[in-house]
Amino acid sequence: MNGWFIAHLAATSVMVGFIWTIQLLVYPMMSAVPANGFATYEALHQRRVVRLLALIAPAEIITAGAVAVIASSVPTWLTIGAGALLVAIWVSTGAYYAPLHGRLATGYDPLLHHRLVRANWLRTLAWTARGGAAVAMLALVT
Repeated sequence: MNGWFIAHLAATSVMVGFIWTIQLLVYPMMSAVPANGFATYEALHQRRVVRLLALIAPAEIITAGAVAVIASSVPTWLTIGAGALLVAIWVSTGAYYAPLHGRLATGYDPLLHHRLVRANWLRTLAWTARGGAAVAMLALVT
């Protein structure tokens, strides 16, 4: 049983590291890309991020589901809260962040870029909270 909690912590930790890298390095540095190359940069960014997420996101989603099913010694509020954060992260990604990137794909817009960097703090904090929840869950089952 602890194996699922360890795997969940590992997968969530990878996603936490990923989002902090995006928030502190990738998004802020977008403003340094020359205007005549920004559309190409954004297209490459989107393609590479999607490829990377296709490898690591399913691990978090699958292990979160498994943990929710077997988490009898974990408070329900913790598993439901962590699951709700995961749903909110991915719904907001599809509904807000992906379309924002789509708009940036036509060229750099300082207002859109600022909106992306500022709003992404919500995903960064949500994933960080998920990391804390994963640590707490593992601690409760060991």
